[in-house]
Amino acid sequence: MARKIAPARALLAAGVSFVALAAVAQPALAQAAADEGATLEELVVTAEKREQSLQDVPVAVSAFTSEKRDIAGITGIQDFVNFTPGMNYSGTDRVSLRGAGRNTFYIGNDPGVASYSDGFYSASSSELFKTPLFIERTEILRGPQGTLYGRNAIGGAINQISKRPAQEFGGEIRASYGNYDRTRIEGVVSLPVAENLRFKVGGSQDHQREGFIKNIGTANEGAKIKRTYFEFQLEAEPTEKLSIFARYNRSNWDDTLGVGDRLSNLVTPYDTTRVFGLIGQLQVNPQFGYTTPNPGVEDPYVQNTNTNGYGQLRGNHVLTTTVSYDLGFASLKYIGGFQQYNYQTGGDYDGTSRTTPIVGVLAVPYFPTQTTDFDEHKRYYSNEINLTSNGDGPFRWILGVYQYEEEYRQRIQLGNPNQASLANPLTLAGTPAAPNPLRNFADTQATLDSKAYAVFGQATYELNEQFAVTAGIRYTKDKKEGTEFQRLIIQSPAIAGGAVAFDVSSDMDPTTPGVQNFRSLKNSWDAVTGVLNLDWTPDTDTLGYAKYSRGYKSGGFLLGTLSSQPEAKQEQVDAFEIGLKKTIARRFQINAAAFYNDYKDLQLNLSQLNAAGTAAANNFVNVDAEAYGLELEAIWRPINNLDLSASYGYLHTKITKGCCFYDPADPGALDPNATPSGGVVVSNGTRLAFQTLKGSKIYQSPENKFAGNANYTFDFEPGSLILSATYTWTDETFYQPFKSAANKVKAYDVTDFRVLWNDIDNRYTLIGYVKNAFDNKGFTSNGSTTPTAIFDSPNPGTTSIVQTRTAITRGLIQPRTYGVELQYRF
Repeated sequence: MARKIAPARALLAAGVSFVALAAVAQPALAQAAADEGATLEELVVTAEKREQSLQDVPVAVSAFTSEKRDIAGITGIQDFVNFTPGMNYSGTDRVSLRGAGRNTFYIGNDPGVASYSDGFYSASSSELFKTPLFIERTEILRGPQGTLYGRNAIGGAINQISKRPAQEFGGEIRASYGNYDRTRIEGVVSLPVAENLRFKVGGSQDHQREGFIKNIGTANEGAKIKRTYFEFQLEAEPTEKLSIFARYNRSNWDDTLGVGDRLSNLVTPYDTTRVFGLIGQLQVNPQFGYTTPNPGVEDPYVQNTNTNGYGQLRGNHVLTTTVSYDLGFASLKYIGGFQQYNYQTGGDYDGTSRTTPIVGVLAVPYFPTQTTDFDEHKRYYSNEINLTSNGDGPFRWILGVYQYEEEYRQRIQLGNPNQASLANPLTLAGTPAAPNPLRNFADTQATLDSKAYAVFGQATYELNEQFAVTAGIRYTKDKKEGTEFQRLIIQSPAIAGGAVAFDVSSDMDPTTPGVQNFRSLKNSWDAVTGVLNLDWTPDTDTLGYAKYSRGYKSGGFLLGTLSSQPEAKQEQVDAFEIGLKKTIARRFQINAAAFYNDYKDLQLNLSQLNAAGTAAANNFVNVDAEAYGLELEAIWRPINNLDLSASYGYLHTKITKGCCFYDPADPGALDPNATPSGGVVVSNGTRLAFQTLKGSKIYQSPENKFAGNANYTFDFEPGSLILSATYTWTDETFYQPFKSAANKVKAYDVTDFRVLWNDIDNRYTLIGYVKNAFDNKGFTSNGSTTPTAIFDSPNPGTTSIVQTRTAITRGLIQPRTYGVELQYRF
């Protein structure tokens, strides 16, 4: 889609959905007010840790019920993103809200959006992929939630509420089949044992046998899916005042897709002309002299590799418990949980299916098969106790304490299993180094132990029938302690002709004999955050609010890199927001929010000039930034059988302070939009021009987003037929905080259609669907690797070697999918 056409389409759609609807809706609603069946249902949420109507909560929140998800086809995290203003998902397991998120892949630093499952903080994205059969409601709170949620909620919070056991025996079975030979079967059953004791058991298996990315090489296809899920629930009321809920679930993934629905491919030509890379390379370029073109250039959904890809989630156990006791004047609640998992992913690192050794560039043949393996183990638990006031009086409050502890282990390996010389490297002095039996040329290992504690309180006082004030405060203390190890093995024609490999690991303690390529890091951070809010309710159908809130994300480390600057300070945001929630004649509902966020010490992983002033070093740094925007969500039911909904988000982000860094996609600052500042250095014959980030956009923050859904219900004697259509559009997006075109992905749009048949007794539902109906191509990120410069050959007559193009991997949206689903309830 052309750059100039796409915004016009989005703005036109937004105008039709909001300006026109608002202008036309009110007289139409007044005319049809007598038809009670056409009114909107009230949606109850727990955004502020107590049950309230969505329209009564002074928070910008998008809520999705299981029924809405079935009708609109909201089946995964990307669909939530499409329908939520200000939200973005990079396709590499990174969520952001209003510009706040996380741009690193190393451990030691935290997300900017907190995810909760039945009140339990979950540091794994796997909980976000549950289907509507298991989730009653998903609430996405936008803006810093620095009082009630606190930790890692500087951008917002995602709350998932499970479907609880039913009061009567019954259950549901769902089965679906779609293209790419995808089958899913899932079911739940509720087992009431007594009036005050119920159990629920459920499970699912999702298996896609054909990958979204076709492989013309000898390895497996990319983006296959094989996942299983099991859950067990208990709900009980031993006394009139005591209630207990507990849930255990376990999931296993065996994909070539990977956690977070990663779907990416190299979309630029192979780098075939240079024997050895100029910036940070350790091995011969495996694409040198390769005559087979990269099929991903013509079709990003085709690859050519010879090493199987995998994404395995093992031992993913989750246990969460909620215990509530009614004290009369207040409710005492305990929320606790534990989760552990092992995730492994990897596959082809050289991007080709080449196996023939490269000769003539080293003193020994070089085998071009390079592999990557990522392995992480995580376990964590948390406990929260809160006391929430009861009653409908003018004064409402909540007090609480919170504790969190986490253990994390990560290892990343880049290897060449066929290159025998890697097994026994030498030191640069020519003496034998430690053996390297796995033949890795890069091996990074890191551990992290984190602890967090918090106390919080929030109170609302109704000044009169129209005005209420809310104030909240939270104190948080974070402690982190980690270790890191890194081993690097180089085999270059410039060193001994490449006859042998050399260990070039950094020595963190030169005073001790040998190479000390490891170290420990430790620090703590704390912050006081909170909220101050003024509500205005001139009538029962209107809520206006003005809010100030402060959010916080702890400082952290860049563990596994032995960086010269491995630690970044804590983040802080001061957020200002005004909002309006309006319901007209119970048929038209519009929620609007305008905000301004002032970010201080936003954390980024970037390259700076090293201390010696000779090259660039990978560092963990802080910059300042701002974001402001407008968010609109509307629902209109003009007649009993027609539902229209739309959302639009405008998000302007800008880094206001941050210098000086170099862009791996444009190291010489050759892009016309580059902003050189901070000097130039020549490293390995390559000119590195450092840039200021002032004026750059915050990564992963599209300026405009639009989503709309229309569905109409035809009622017949045997049942009902629902026709549903969805259109979403996402603006161009930068996935690194530089202005070069290589870091920007184009705007894209997606159209979905669904048909649902429900029988008159609501015993079964038959769904036919097609997602991305027009098979549009769209990019959601830069993949898990940033774009990097390519220097095809030396440039005669120049004092340095000049970049000629860029290697770019892109995250992809899913291609057209279609199928049928049968739901049966008993």
